[in-house]
Amino acid sequence: MEDAEDLGRRFLKGEFNLIDLYEQMEAMSKMGPLSQIVEMIPGFSSLKLPKEMLQVQEGKLKKWKVAMLSFTKKELEDPEIVDSSRVERISKGSGMPTNEIRELLKQYKQSKKMVKMFKGSKGDISKFMKKFGGKLPMGG
Repeated sequence: MEDAEDLGRRFLKGEFNLIDLYEQMEAMSKMGPLSQIVEMIPGFSSLKLPKEMLQVQEGKLKKWKVAMLSFTKKELEDPEIVDSSRVERISKGSGMPTNEIRELLKQYKQSKKMVKMFKGSKGDISKFMKKFGGKLPMGG
């Protein structure tokens, strides 16, 4: 419980890393399909996100979890150090194309930006959604 609270605080400050993201994905996968999780989030159930989009995203999350197993601890703690040679190594180690590793890193950076924007909206989902023109940036 204490770990979850600490992660929540770091997440809201935009101070999370790939280890935190991995743990978040693990917790989400235990809760059920992404479409079911989205229904539980206040404000998100009214968005009527296409099931296909959520299924694609769920597939990406599974792949990204596998890819993260090929990162070093240092890379997971500080993803900013992952350069093209590290992407190559991670790609070979995980058996995934380099573009998927880059997409994971891009999504991580977008998530950090999104958290900061959400924080700027003072937790108001409608203000937050206006910044995205009513669409969530879900890497797909």
